Formats: sequence, C-alpha cells, structure tokens
Amino acid sequence: MYSSYVEVTSSVWSIARSLHRAARVQRRAAARSDWDPVAIGLLNLAAQHPVRPSDAAAELDVPAQSITRSTSDLAAAGLVERVGDDADGRSYRVALTSDGTATIQRFRADLGADFARHLHGWTDDEVSDFARRLADLVTSIAEDLEDETDRPERTRNSWRTR
Repeated sequence: MYSSYVEVTSSVWSIARSLHRAARVQRRAAARSDWDPVAIGLLNLAAQHPVRPSDAAAELDVPAQSITRSTSDLAAAGLVERVGDDADGRSYRVALTSDGTATIQRFRADLGADFARHLHGWTDDEVSDFARRLADLVTSIAEDLEDETDRPERTRNSWRTR
C-alpha cells in the first residue's frame, strides 16, 4: 500500500510540474507573437463567440483593465470590434473581425504545427485520449479554484497611489 501511495504521489507531482512547465512554454510561445498573452487569450475567446469583457477577464484570470487595454489595442489593429450586448445595453461584446479571424487561425496553425512535431509517433487515438484527459484534469482543477469562498480578495497593487 505504501509503495503504491509513493508512486501515485510521485506521479501527481510529475503531472503538476509538467502542467506548470506547459504554462511557461505557452507564455514563451505567446511572447514570440505580435500580441501579449492577454490579447492572444482574448482573440481565442472571441474566436468561439463574441465575449463580454467581464467574462473574458474572469476566464483569463486577469484584471478588467487588462481586457480593456487589449480590446483597445486589438480594435486599433482592426482585429476585433465592439458589438452591442443584447442582454445588457450598457455593455458590449468583443467580436473578431475577418482580420482577427485570420490572425488567430494563423497563430493556431503555427502552434499546431509546433505541437504536431512533438507528437510525432503518437497515434491519432493517443493524441485524442491525451487531449480529453488533460482537458478533464484542467477543468476539474479549475472548478476547485473557482470556489469564491476560498479565493483571496484581489487588492490594489501597493505601489499605486491612486
């Protein structure tokens, strides 16, 4: 029993370290693009459907002002547009333009080609199974983190005077 516990614990730590490394690799890959990670995240979310800035901030776990800044930068570049929100006339949703769609498709194709190179030798079933299991794991972890009662309240940066 003890040996099995140690092996499982070792494997769990290996998974945790690998997820952390994967996040760092993803940030480095995003850094090679013309857009920062928040902008790339916003483009990816808007590629699924027009997204409210507050929903994008929650999904990307960034402050609302980061979404506002990215929306402005991406809109100035012609990649997104602000469209009315039928559910809330005071708000808007961020939607991709045709140039935005082309940009995110190009980013995904480049990233996909990089991943495919590293998955050489894996069968289609192995890739699909890994993708499903990883998505399930990350979803489960994220659901644990979404419990607002356990989440510390965000505070302003101490160096800000306003």
